[in-house]
Amino acid sequence: MNMKNISIALAAVVVLLLVTLLMQKGSYVSQATEHYEKTTTKSFKGASQIVEYVNNSIDMNKGVWNLATEVVQNVKTSQDQARLEAKFFPSTKGTMSIANKTRKFEASSDYYIVSNFSKVEVDKKTDVKSLSGLVSVNVNALLGNAAVAASDEDEDEEMEEEEAPAPKKAAKPAKGKKGKKGKKR
Repeated sequence: MNMKNISIALAAVVVLLLVTLLMQKGSYVSQATEHYEKTTTKSFKGASQIVEYVNNSIDMNKGVWNLATEVVQNVKTSQDQARLEAKFFPSTKGTMSIANKTRKFEASSDYYIVSNFSKVEVDKKTDVKSLSGLVSVNVNALLGNAAVAASDEDEDEEMEEEEAPAPKKAAKPAKGKKGKKGKKR
């Protein structure tokens, strides 16, 4: 074989190689673009869902804090609190415990407040019981102390159960101790 035939064959191989490379380059670019679009779309949807969840949690927390401040400032009875709950969270209702003298509003399992009242009132016409005399509002769950809030509620229930059956005894007057010269300290 002479040099001319070898150089023609070599030139043909180089041209075929370049054509193959250009065709593959186009295929690689389209494959990479397709892969990029698929993965970024999944990541964007996941990130969007997380941001939406966080925003909803922030809005709920803000709403329950607003409710708690309104309760502290304006509520005297459990009906007043029920009206405020309907104003801030129309689709969620609170629960009232006559035995514990509390009203619990739970926007979710993580965001809730417990209002403590001093007395139970009964409407003479309808025999409907309600609470009055707001004493305190427990916001431990909103502060991130849900375990403390739950234990406070359990302690309140246990104290009421213990108080009911125990008879009250009259306290004896305390006697003072006498010192060296017979004086009370």
